[in-house]
Amino acid sequence: MPFYLRLLIASAGACVVLLLGSGCGEAVADTPPASPAIPVEIAAVEQAEGALPIRTSGRLAPKSERVLSFKVGGLVARVNADEGDLVRAGQVLARIDPREIDAQVLQAESALDKAQRDLARAERLIADSVATLEQVQDARTGVEVAQAGYDIAAFNQRFATITAPASGRVLRRMAEPNELVQPGQPIIALGTTGDGWVVRAGLADRDVVRLAVGDGANVRFGAYPGDAFRGRVTEIASAADPAIGTFEVEVAVPDPDGRLKAGFVADVEIQPSTGSGYAVIPIDALVAGDGTTGAVFTVDAAEMDSTGSHTAARRTVEITALSGDRLAVRAGLDGAAHVVTTGAAYLADGDRVRVANTP
Repeated sequence: MPFYLRLLIASAGACVVLLLGSGCGEAVADTPPASPAIPVEIAAVEQAEGALPIRTSGRLAPKSERVLSFKVGGLVARVNADEGDLVRAGQVLARIDPREIDAQVLQAESALDKAQRDLARAERLIADSVATLEQVQDARTGVEVAQAGYDIAAFNQRFATITAPASGRVLRRMAEPNELVQPGQPIIALGTTGDGWVVRAGLADRDVVRLAVGDGANVRFGAYPGDAFRGRVTEIASAADPAIGTFEVEVAVPDPDGRLKAGFVADVEIQPSTGSGYAVIPIDALVAGDGTTGAVFTVDAAEMDSTGSHTAARRTVEITALSGDRLAVRAGLDGAAHVVTTGAAYLADGDRVRVANTP
């Protein structure tokens, strides 16, 4: 048999072998096995209606607080009130040593007397045609200037004494006898008790827009851990504090038993009168957080593939409140029925999961 026929037959046999194996002229790639589903536990996304409470803290203070000082400077003669004292309206609280201001009043009074005598003499002389009209006018101006000087000295003498403008409690005493003080230097801080107590707290812009004057609040103090004082919002700032960027809110707190003291630290829970729905999930579902935003994984328990697995989807959510082991979520969970709790930290978006519990 010719050589070329033997070569053709051999090539055909080789092709038959390849066809029986993997095919002639082409290779079949191996398909990798599918990754096993990750076992996880899930929890239901609960829907709630109404307004979320706003929790903050602040300090208790009288509604009206007045810082009292002297109109003039000088040596403090005496201070008649100590911190914590109850005082009545009109009660003398402190005095400046009166000798200097009394001398100024006497000097101004003497100058006024002389100016009045000069005017009377000038008026007699003009009647005798001895003095001129200009001299009389100058004398009258002298009286007016002396009168103004006397009024100033008398006014300063009046405010060399501090009297209580209203009944209240002394909050701070900031001067002692024989101290040299300047005009307007704070001497006594007085809280007027008739206007009641308030807690002043700072709120972020996302919270202050949910409030209205009259909203109720529960106020608790560390001094009385078992008691809750029922208050209400009385003032809401219309502009943020430029230093810290928060809006000051005042919550009035009743004190029928007289137990409260200025400076108590208060935990406040305000209940806004209006609000929209929100979702509630376990805090274990949170896999990342940054301020008011976070990330969770959701699964649709009703949809599964042929192996009984589900697909996990990563979602960014807006967190509006934290209460115990529960998170209130304002946005990001629309249409979601379940979130992954146990095992969420090991997931990536699109991973196949196997639900190991019945939520």
